[in-house]
Amino acid sequence: MRRVTTAATTVAVAALLLSGCSAGGPADRSAVGGGDGSAVEGYVEPGRGAAERVRTAVDRGATVIGVDGAALSDDGTHLLETPDGLGDLVGVAADAGATTEVLFSNYSSAVGDFSPEGATALLSSVANRERVVGQLVDLAAELGTDGVQIDLESMRDQDRDGLVAFARELRAAVHDRLGDRAEVSIAMMSSTDPAEYRDRGYDLDRLAEHLDRVVLMTYDQHGPWGGPGTIGALSWAQEAVRTAVDGGVPAERIDVGVAGYGYAWGAGSDAAPIPAAAAARLAGDGAEWSDRTGEWSATLDDGRALHWSDARSYEVRRDLARELGVHGVALWSLNLSPLPAD
Repeated sequence: MRRVTTAATTVAVAALLLSGCSAGGPADRSAVGGGDGSAVEGYVEPGRGAAERVRTAVDRGATVIGVDGAALSDDGTHLLETPDGLGDLVGVAADAGATTEVLFSNYSSAVGDFSPEGATALLSSVANRERVVGQLVDLAAELGTDGVQIDLESMRDQDRDGLVAFARELRAAVHDRLGDRAEVSIAMMSSTDPAEYRDRGYDLDRLAEHLDRVVLMTYDQHGPWGGPGTIGALSWAQEAVRTAVDGGVPAERIDVGVAGYGYAWGAGSDAAPIPAAAAARLAGDGAEWSDRTGEWSATLDDGRALHWSDARSYEVRRDLARELGVHGVALWSLNLSPLPAD
């Protein structure tokens, strides 16, 4: 997931698919859902106004709030100190009636991005996995969350076996400490190519045995690291879901990721995500909606290209989730854009 508090931001988220649980996979729970596309997760990071955004999101139908704040050390050996306000946000979400989970990532403040080296150091070491799993379940118990979401990104092919082992070990520890109904989920970088899922460290079929839910990050299809384009076109999102299902992830455990932001390309732009409302203000009368991609675009007066996803984009992706028979949608993030009203 593209973090709000990156180094860049300090300088300025159809066809009916086959479904069904894998043998030996997670039990059917209310949080897993029945594949009607109705579930909604909103992600939040501690910060100004975050608590009110959480309350609004739950009022507008969010069923799960993912609170970001458990970060892996750069050497992959332990959790870093959590940011202030993490427990408060969990409490606000729980009091409002949402299920909660704490996000665990390999985001590195030192490099301003996700660390492949940190992920490998964790996943390749039995001792590191055991230590971090223990710290994660302790943190989840202390915060009072209903589960943990794995958000390890920029991994490599060599990490596949370790990630499966980590998911298995984490799920066992979560159940032991938080109860059998507590969940382990994952936020997964999306692709329309089965080989690319493997190259990114995801063994879909084996992972699915140890996960209650998979959030496909069907955003950041294009970004400042490359040329301008859609944040996550509808057809691309649909094909990413189909590829994941074909790879062994049951459709009713999948959430379709939705971005609440955009990017600008061209002289004077940086890598910072632009909140949807700010993107609309920048575009003004030049904003153009595409029914095909389900997104907005504009060419600014200074020549920069702008693409973004907003409340209208969210609604068409909710429709897509229902059409595909998946679990629901997940918005990154409430800090960037409020959850749209139904």
